Amino acid sequence: MALSETDTEGWLALSYALVISALVAFAAYAVLYTKFFSGKHKGESETLESTAGFITARNSQSMWRISWSFYAGSVGAWCITGPPGYATFAGWLGMVFYAVATGIPIILIAFLGTKVQEKWPTANSLGDFVMLRFGPTARLLTIIVTLFNMSIFMLAEFTTIGGLFQDFVGSVNYPIVIVVGILTTAYTAYGGLLVSIVTDQVQAILSLLILAVVTIYVAATFREDLPENFGELEDFLGPNKSGYSAIFVMPLSLISATVFNEGMWQRVWAAQDERALKMGGCIACVWIVIAVFLYGLFGFLAAWGGLIDFETANPNLYMFQVFRSGPGEGQATVSKWVEVLVLVLAATMNQSAIDSLMNGITATLSSHFLRREPIMYARFCVVLISIPICAVALKNLSVLQIFLTGNMLGACCFMPLVIGGGWGSPPGGRG
Repeated sequence: MALSETDTEGWLALSYALVISALVAFAAYAVLYTKFFSGKHKGESETLESTAGFITARNSQSMWRISWSFYAGSVGAWCITGPPGYATFAGWLGMVFYAVATGIPIILIAFLGTKVQEKWPTANSLGDFVMLRFGPTARLLTIIVTLFNMSIFMLAEFTTIGGLFQDFVGSVNYPIVIVVGILTTAYTAYGGLLVSIVTDQVQAILSLLILAVVTIYVAATFREDLPENFGELEDFLGPNKSGYSAIFVMPLSLISATVFNEGMWQRVWAAQDERALKMGGCIACVWIVIAVFLYGLFGFLAAWGGLIDFETANPNLYMFQVFRSGPGEGQATVSKWVEVLVLVLAATMNQSAIDSLMNGITATLSSHFLRREPIMYARFCVVLISIPICAVALKNLSVLQIFLTGNMLGACCFMPLVIGGGWGSPPGGRG
């Protein structure tokens, strides 16, 4: 049944009110923690006194904080659009390997990061390690690829949240993009990596709780008939070429994207010790795999239950079709409390992913070009980064094409870095 104009405006207002309230609450918590509580924890008070501390928070974070931060930095708003859409043509095989491939890179970073710290303890970034191992030319290439990769993913995050409000809520895209941009930039510039990790903990826990509520809701309300062997959609939902290719393509793509994400390497420097890093990475991997699998499952069930009209439905909104009561209910538009909850979930994950990327880009620039400059220069970098990316995000480019561009470049470069990393070479050597 079509919603009246009054109903539509009511859901729109409710969506904005709850989402912006959540975003403001996270930003306020970040600023208040930095101002009043950071000095009370061992190792944290020094993180805001220098540029190196601002971008690394070195040896200050526990296992659980590292795990939550890895999770929050990996699972952004893209999960609302990417895995559900992918599952509708790559089938259950693609859905499973998408989830597994999203978690595996975190373990890789955690274990390789331990080796990097052992052999090059003075490194403050991925570029520092590459400089010590391969020299200045390789470092320059790494900086370029890393900056491009993180900028692309940050653009994708802003585009995703803007697209959700434009296509699903029925608003325009720029208000929510501007709000996310201003709030995230403000607290990231104020507190650096430390405040990003602190807010990651709260954002990750909240997003998992909301995901659990949504999962229970779908389990309790989804009553569509599921045809045996997927019915007419067997070629899309069963084992197929796209699904089998995911066994290789998804791990390659997501590992390369993670290796060239300085935001992930920052957790390596921030971990208290080897145990905090390795265990934190393993715990995060488990949560990431479960979460991404569930997001894909929602789209998969919607397609299997006949709730998606593939000729007219927006691929970015396939997840929301699982909340429909029948295929005749039409295009997904916000009209239920659980859908507003999903928007809060998307905004929470979006903010956590963006602050990680902002810190990662800032770390890359600061550690190589502003190493001896005051901390104010690093803070200025955070602001400078967000403005052009927000502006481009308002053009509402294809999120899939954005991701493919970054993944393609990363996939071409990460194997020499990992294989030639010289894990057995002497400290500081290039041998």
